[in-house]
Amino acid sequence: MPGEQLNYFRFKWLNSEGHETGFFRQRGTFAGETLVMNDIALPIDSIASFDAREKYVAITVVTPQGEVTSVAAGISGMAARELKSAIDAACSGVWAQKEKKELESKGEGHRYRDESCRHCRATVVLTDMEPSPQVYCGYCDELSTTDAKPALLSAERGLKICEECGMFSRPKKFTIFYFYFLVVLWGCRQQAAWRCPACMRGEAWKMFFGNLFFILGVPVAIAQLIRAYGGSISGPFAGLDKANIKASQGDPMKAVDDYRAILKRVPNSAGIKFNIGMGLLKQKTELAAESFKLALKDCANYSPAANALAHCYQELGQEEELKALKKKWGQEEEQPEPKGPTPIPSAGEEPPPLPS
Repeated sequence: MPGEQLNYFRFKWLNSEGHETGFFRQRGTFAGETLVMNDIALPIDSIASFDAREKYVAITVVTPQGEVTSVAAGISGMAARELKSAIDAACSGVWAQKEKKELESKGEGHRYRDESCRHCRATVVLTDMEPSPQVYCGYCDELSTTDAKPALLSAERGLKICEECGMFSRPKKFTIFYFYFLVVLWGCRQQAAWRCPACMRGEAWKMFFGNLFFILGVPVAIAQLIRAYGGSISGPFAGLDKANIKASQGDPMKAVDDYRAILKRVPNSAGIKFNIGMGLLKQKTELAAESFKLALKDCANYSPAANALAHCYQELGQEEELKALKKKWGQEEEQPEPKGPTPIPSAGEEPPPLPS
């Protein structure tokens, strides 16, 4: 794309265990149309997905023959997430135009609709989806209210599903650290984890007591405790962590009261209604299904709610409803070839695991 900023970075390929290979870093560039990694050039329309975590990236590529392959690399010179954002914005636009042209060639161009994610600038295809107040972006995994004022848009940024508890929250990077000294043997164990503050509280207390005997790990544990308790969500979504804890501890009705208080401030929030459904799921499946339906009214393309609703239909034995839901989401037949990054994992080889 003419005038597109050229992004430079250095990288090392990762092996099958997720470890960097080679001694010297190789050179990579991205200028909007092609991702170049040393002597490998990947056209933007061949990239089916691009995932990033800290300084590591995983790339899934579809060849002209339809074959799917995945690679992973550790990068430096620019943040992995910054590179992901640039690639997602370009890649999503290319895939969106391909879908639009394909529909137009069939005389069905009127079905096509898209929105630009207000958080990461990616193009979100909404073909056959009803208009709704919010849009879910499968590239950054975040919800955005289409007509939100800057204050609400800022409050929504970073809110997504926590990998640990499966609830809508604001996951952060936490450090898990243990130090040990056994006369002739000493060392430490450290890893990074992306969790919401509510999930991290239990781990932080475990780390605190686990490090008490050898002392040196205690300051790290205290720092994580402060972050877990002091980093609670504020603003329009204040009380979200508190409600999530109640829901995960099996007290969904008390959690619902807290969620409703948030909904008074933010009436259109698919994430909050998704959490209500998740809290009710184990005890009141029918009520959970209704909550997931409400989440889909707020955001018609919110795939976490659609997946959870499908689970409810299965549990309730509602085969017709399940069939209709799958048809709406294009899942009544075998999964099609990947058409760009989506919330649904692409088929093919799994990339090497990304270090936390």
